Amino acid sequence: MYEQKRAPIVEALKNYVQDGVIRFHMPGHKGGLHLQENLLFDWLGGGIFSADVTNVPGMDDLHQTDGVIKEAQDLAARAFGADSTYFLINGSSCGLQALIVTICQNGDKILVPRNMHRSMLSGLIQSGAIPVFYSPEYDGNFGIPLGTAPETIEECLNNHPDIKAVLLVNPTYHGVTSDIPSIANIVHARNIPLLVDEAHGPHLFFHEDLPPTSLEGGADAVVQGTHKILTAFTQASMLHVKGNMIDRQRLEATLRLLQSTSTSYLLLASLDAARAQMAMHGKELLNDALKLAGYLREEIKSISGFTVLEKDTFGNRGLFDLDPTKVTVSIKGLGITGFGAENWLRENHQIQVEMSDIYNLLFIVSFGNRRTELDCLIKALREMAVYAETNQLKDDMFAIQNENDSFVPGIPQMVMSPRKAFNATPVTLPLRAAVGRVSSEVIACYPPGIPVIFPGEIVTAKIVDYLEYMISIGAHFQGCSDLTLKTMRVVK
Repeated sequence: MYEQKRAPIVEALKNYVQDGVIRFHMPGHKGGLHLQENLLFDWLGGGIFSADVTNVPGMDDLHQTDGVIKEAQDLAARAFGADSTYFLINGSSCGLQALIVTICQNGDKILVPRNMHRSMLSGLIQSGAIPVFYSPEYDGNFGIPLGTAPETIEECLNNHPDIKAVLLVNPTYHGVTSDIPSIANIVHARNIPLLVDEAHGPHLFFHEDLPPTSLEGGADAVVQGTHKILTAFTQASMLHVKGNMIDRQRLEATLRLLQSTSTSYLLLASLDAARAQMAMHGKELLNDALKLAGYLREEIKSISGFTVLEKDTFGNRGLFDLDPTKVTVSIKGLGITGFGAENWLRENHQIQVEMSDIYNLLFIVSFGNRRTELDCLIKALREMAVYAETNQLKDDMFAIQNENDSFVPGIPQMVMSPRKAFNATPVTLPLRAAVGRVSSEVIACYPPGIPVIFPGEIVTAKIVDYLEYMISIGAHFQGCSDLTLKTMRVVK
């Protein structure tokens, strides 16, 4: 455990700065010593500039590690229960893309969840893989995807025996986990790897009161968004591998293709420091986070009109366990949408939620929060409930129109690979005129970034109905060429 106190990349950066090196290398700010008329320097000061270096001697090279980066990655592997760990400076998206490209070649099939993040599309396009979609379990009351039932994976593999790999989201954006050990057994019986998008679970390994990690359950590779819950900078993530199902040399070659050659040592150092922090103090820090999350949950449950997602909310096979630090709150009982509630909290109380959808608000509680902040949120939610009860919010927020608001269209028919559709000549049509045509773009509600339609899929009237309705109640979309969704691009 003593070795985990070290942070090799942080130490190397400090030494380089303290040595007072005269810099005739990139980046152009030269450590900020003589920087003038720079708004960011005026705001943040020189520290961040002095530590922004490139791969000079002593700093190692992310694309061919044999020094401090390798040492830091090895420490991270031991800290997170992996055999090998790779630092990602292009976010979790890069790690997911790398896994797909590593395992799949053009025309190979990969089993992927429909609630996958849209970033995986890049991996499908680059590899030429054919996605076989499956649906996770779904809760109509909250209107959210849950985990995946092992039976679903087994049925899909029976129907598609030529699948090359299985990809899973665990935990979901809302903290719901699946029965990973059972799923891993099913997948490994076919001698194929289980890959997990664990972007929202980098903290799970460090406390026994949190759901077990996917690696503990038997997954072969997981991608974690270290920045999402822990203290790394935004865009800093890790890819963990365990066992022998993943070709390490091909994975490393793929990462060299996908990751920026202009490595950010600030991002690398933040990963190094976050690992050391969790390895040495993770349990006590997460004790604080769990206490705060428990307090917030109990207080919100006492407010009329709010319902908190809990493990025992329903006996659904898609909810194996739940991360309590993800506090999902349905405001369906107030008769207003989560989109409107999010705007109201920001405009009236300077409170920013993690995400909103038709029915819900999602709050992420970490050891970076304080009780006083939670009290401000609770006070604001009580005020919201009072205003909603007296109809003082309906003019400011989108009102829920009917009980079909959570309707999500089924998985469309895919008639063309994502790569072929993406590379085909497109034509732009009015949204309604696109019905029956093959989409050439991805359209995803963001956050969380789950695709409604993929390149290569047939646009249906139900999809258009859903998109028009979601726009009308304040939803935001990404991936599409026209953010208003008055038009969309289809294959010519």
